[in-house]
Amino acid sequence: MVPVEKTDKYCIKNQTMLISPNYDPIYQSKIYEKDRIILAKQTPINIIDSSCIQLGGATMDGRKRAVEYVTKKKVMIPIPVEPSKGIILMPTRKIKDPGCEWIAYCHVKEYEAAYGNKKETKITFYNEDTYQVDIPYNKMRNQILIASHVFGYFIKDQYIS
Repeated sequence: MVPVEKTDKYCIKNQTMLISPNYDPIYQSKIYEKDRIILAKQTPINIIDSSCIQLGGATMDGRKRAVEYVTKKKVMIPIPVEPSKGIILMPTRKIKDPGCEWIAYCHVKEYEAAYGNKKETKITFYNEDTYQVDIPYNKMRNQILIASHVFGYFIKDQYIS
């Protein structure tokens, strides 16, 4: 069984695979890391915003505006929390939707349509954990493609001289 920890505040890190709403009056987020689950008092949006500031020196809104500029897309855009380390989170719904789950792009090994449910996608992470998210396969594929574009955009300077 995976250990569950509780915290007041959480900062996204390389081990963060998924952030989901927890629907608890105190612990509002459930964070899945490679080897543990953390319940945090912050909402998923608050975790992402404070992590953007702490790790990258910009607000979530600033990161969102940068991605809107790069992708010419305005809805359900991935947030590059710390793109130089590959920490890019993809939303499963509109960002302001309280039911939105956030998937870490670099942890997704594969994804497929959920068996018997066209409105969900089964994600397999690199640690072989699986998680079913409330997003149709075609939308999930689109999220992966946009996140890969954002990832490439922000790290390309490391490879171009």
